[in-house]
Amino acid sequence: MLNNARKSRGELAKIIAEIIIGIILAILAGFVVDFIITRFLPEYKGYEIYINEGVRAVIVLIIGMMITRSTLRFIEYRIKTSRKELYGISLIIRIIMYIIVIAIVLSIFHVSVTGILAGSAVGGVILGLAVQTVASNLIASIFVTSSRTLKYGDVVGINSWVWSIDTTGKIIDVKTLFSKMLTKDNNVISIPNSALLGNSVITEFKTEDSSYIYPLNITTPSDVPADKVIENFKAMSNNNDMTIFLSAKGGTTNTYLIMFKFQDINELNKIISIANMNLDRAYWTVKSQANVLGNNAIYESIYELNYYPVTVILNSDVKSDEILKYVSENHGNLDLKGILMSKSGSTNTYLIFAKIKGPEDINSTINAVNIFMENAYNTLKASQSNQGK
Repeated sequence: MLNNARKSRGELAKIIAEIIIGIILAILAGFVVDFIITRFLPEYKGYEIYINEGVRAVIVLIIGMMITRSTLRFIEYRIKTSRKELYGISLIIRIIMYIIVIAIVLSIFHVSVTGILAGSAVGGVILGLAVQTVASNLIASIFVTSSRTLKYGDVVGINSWVWSIDTTGKIIDVKTLFSKMLTKDNNVISIPNSALLGNSVITEFKTEDSSYIYPLNITTPSDVPADKVIENFKAMSNNNDMTIFLSAKGGTTNTYLIMFKFQDINELNKIISIANMNLDRAYWTVKSQANVLGNNAIYESIYELNYYPVTVILNSDVKSDEILKYVSENHGNLDLKGILMSKSGSTNTYLIFAKIKGPEDINSTINAVNIFMENAYNTLKASQSNQGK
């Protein structure tokens, strides 16, 4: 900070010195030109006034450019910003300084600036209409950069009604007519500055710890409880940087808002893919556990009591009450509960609830239940056959 303050004072002193030097050189120019022409080039005495004006004009141009450069450096050190971020302000300063320099040069040649402005009014209107788009982009660039709406290195999302696709990326350059963005798809696109000013909503993803937070909305069917999907998503993600909320409910859909951190724009697509896949797996895990008894009953059984439902179809030549009695009395190490779901002419459909510790036990539990029910049926069938004899 002290270094910038010292440099800004140095640039201010340089500006004052350049102004004084310019005035001194402009005054001395007349004496030097008169001396040289009188002493060495008397035949050009009639052109002395024009030579004098030309020399002074050159001095003004050179000193004017030096003062402009020093003024920009002074502002850069004073407001503690970079040359890229100073682009809009520097453009305004350059235009103003060049106008002043041109006006001084014209006055040296005794040209009326007022007359030029009045005479060019109509031409200015015509020219303004011709360069309307360019001027719009130029003015937009000045406001965008001077207001620090966009800065080099910003990671932003741009939602504009000029184009239909939301664009997310990193700002890599802000120029006079266009700003360049490196998108999350690793493409470099040029965005007209006029589209950014008044036609767009810009979202900056910056956080306090130099990372970024990205909001991702994903919609799924609402045929399963949202709280169970969220519970499964959290278990699958196992990531403290990924948070999920139920943001909206429609007639047939649920919309989830997933927020996660990322460090670089190049890794954004990968994390979006992981979030999408985790939510898809969470939804289908819950969905696969639904059955004809209805979601609420099954989910209560599965999640609150840790029971998993297995549907088993057996021939109806063994009484259903005997099957269910066998299940309740002979399940051994299996913790089973059973009900008769439906009956048809030749089959009975049973729903067997088997207690599990977690999702990793589902496949082995299904296998064990099916084997147990097959043994139950065969045992009771054999018993009936023996009784018949």
